[in-house]
Amino acid sequence: MFRRAWDARLAQAKDTARLTKRQIADAESQIEALLSRIMQASNDAVIGAYENKITELEKSKVLMTENLAEKASKPKRYEDYLELSLRFLSSPWKIWESGDASLRRIVLRLGFSGGFSYHRIDGPRTPQIALPFKALGMLSGVQNLMVL
Repeated sequence: MFRRAWDARLAQAKDTARLTKRQIADAESQIEALLSRIMQASNDAVIGAYENKITELEKSKVLMTENLAEKASKPKRYEDYLELSLRFLSSPWKIWESGDASLRRIVLRLGFSGGFSYHRIDGPRTPQIALPFKALGMLSGVQNLMVL
């Protein structure tokens, strides 16, 4: 199941990369068309407008190229990420014990699907547990993973 989801995300990333390449090619063709129009234009205001449009297209082309290079530069291996995820699922308490506030926030976001609620009289309410921990609880036979 995880492998299929991973493969689907990779296919989606490849489709996004293809779309970005197509958009870069479209921007280049628009730039070429505007350059040919500049050569034919004689009005300074029209030439200025064409130059502004070319500048905008060049900026967007550079941004798209940088995004494409950034996403393509890091080959992602399923096994590496799966191992990291399983290590977290096996011992979130070890990460919590590290004491780093940013890591603790990550543990809370990954461990609980919703926000925390507090009742003035009864105190804190039981939060919604994230899907991976619910699945692990069902596999281990535990009905309720967390009781406050």
